[in-house]
Amino acid sequence: MPTPVKDHLILRTVDGAADLLAGELGRLPQVTILSTRTASVTCRIDGELQDLYDCPLYSTAAIPLPGSPHDDGFLDPLHASTETGVLANLPRTFRVHGDSELAVAVSRELGWTNDPRNWSVNLTNAGTGWIAEIGPLYWTRRFGSLERLPWSTNPVVAEVVVRLAKIRPGHRVLDPFCGTGTLLLAAHRQAQSTELIGSDKRSIRLARRNLAARALSASLTTAEAEAIQQPDRSIDRVIANLPFGKRVGSHRDNLRLYPAAIAEIARVLTDDGRAVLLTEDKRLLKDAVARTHGLKIVRERVLRFNGATPTAFVVTRTVGRQSRRR
Repeated sequence: MPTPVKDHLILRTVDGAADLLAGELGRLPQVTILSTRTASVTCRIDGELQDLYDCPLYSTAAIPLPGSPHDDGFLDPLHASTETGVLANLPRTFRVHGDSELAVAVSRELGWTNDPRNWSVNLTNAGTGWIAEIGPLYWTRRFGSLERLPWSTNPVVAEVVVRLAKIRPGHRVLDPFCGTGTLLLAAHRQAQSTELIGSDKRSIRLARRNLAARALSASLTTAEAEAIQQPDRSIDRVIANLPFGKRVGSHRDNLRLYPAAIAEIARVLTDDGRAVLLTEDKRLLKDAVARTHGLKIVRERVLRFNGATPTAFVVTRTVGRQSRRR
């Protein structure tokens, strides 16, 4: 997307991550942050779109529309975007949610084709106002669809986790609950020269396929998180979406699993290692870390998406003689 554009966009992320998204966008010279909410960032872009296109911290991008569909000037932002904005080089196809009169007006005033199956723009009432979502800027259009399970990590949540992990090139990164590999893929996007290691007690077939589809390699094994197959103090970063005890496992299972898995994480982390663990079984996770010698929680971030409210816990080694390599 090398053509410069001028446009006004709302980028939607997961609730609780807008500050991270705003921070990354704020480093782009062609982007001006206009406002930030808990789950979205409104910005103005004046320049090439590629950097914005490549940012994986948002799920959708949309053009805000003023007022209601019957107001004068409601479609003016779309007129402007087709001239100098994001829509300038897109097919003039659209769909509308729940307003047949608006569909007629768009076709009449803009000359666009109403095509619910093959659309470039989706006009919808987002609750806080009408927006025009841009199809090619959907997360899956930019980064490809993933083979998933019902409990797979939301890909934008995965991006939040790896940023909290502060992954750097050369790190050995482990996900002991890797499932379909979503977190490992996010780790690769964050720092491409990392060594990716994943294990899961269930099949890792989908993780292999997701990585292979992107020509990525990783060391993947079928193994229990309670018995990580890595040497002591050999892992720089651990990233994991732990079973919440809802769709996978149960709280009773977690009473055994969490302390054992945390003990293994403590064993394999390097002296300056860092783990980011996502769960809704929050008290159990806190208790497990508190009872594990040499680890402490240094940060918590609550996220909200799809009815879930997990917390990402950042865990590091405690400072002291006990945690130093002998």
